[in-house]
Amino acid sequence: MEAINACPHHGFDTWLLVSYFYDGMSSSMKQLLETMCGGDFMSKNPEEAMDFLSYVADVSRGWDEPTKGEVGKMKSQLNA
Repeated sequence: MEAINACPHHGFDTWLLVSYFYDGMSSSMKQLLETMCGGDFMSKNPEEAMDFLSYVADVSRGWDEPTKGEVGKMKSQLNA
C-alpha cells in the first residue's frame, strides 16, 4: 500500500493493480490467500481486496520469526 500511496499519479485503477498482483503470485500463494480470505479473493471489490492484502502483509511479518521454543532449542544446540 505504501508503494501505491508513494506514487498517487500512476494512473492505474486499484482493481487493475490488485489483478496484476494476484496474477503474479505462485499457485501455492494464491491458494493460501484464498484460504485466508475464506473464498474467492477476486470477487472482492477493490477496497476490500486492498484492505485484505494490507491485513495479510501485517500478519505475515511474523511468520518467519522463530518462536520462543525454537530460540531455546537453537541456544541449547549452540551450547552443546
